[in-house]
Amino acid sequence: AFSLVSKLLSQRKLDLLEELVSAEVFQVLKEKISLLPDSHRDALAADIDAIMYTTEGDVRIYYDDDGTKFVRILMRFWYLNGADLPDEVPGETKVFQIMFGDESTKEKRHLLTANYEFQREFTEGAKPDWTITRIEHPRLLE
Repeated sequence: AFSLVSKLLSQRKLDLLEELVSAEVFQVLKEKISLLPDSHRDALAADIDAIMYTTEGDVRIYYDDDGTKFVRILMRFWYLNGADLPDEVPGETKVFQIMFGDESTKEKRHLLTANYEFQREFTEGAKPDWTITRIEHPRLLE
């Protein structure tokens, strides 16, 4: 889900995200994506093979005022991306240069992070659909 959504964000295909994210997240994304420079937009895309590490940041079970049961899982992702970002982008872990072939074929990759929160209703009989309730790409999507 992270890879798909990050690519749709990068491609500005917000209409395809509407069913995957909460209404609040969708509204924020509409506002922010249009203001991003191309380099930052390109850096949002995380190819599934470029995801280096994932971990859960928080898992919560809660009930709303009507007694509906929900679970929320915050996932953190570290991924490599070859977008043309300046080396001094704050918040990055490090800039890597990966060598393929000889010295003339150096390829620079950035190790970037993202946080996505997924929510699902767990009340008996509820559809097993997950919704993304938070999307953060630090220093890129602010």
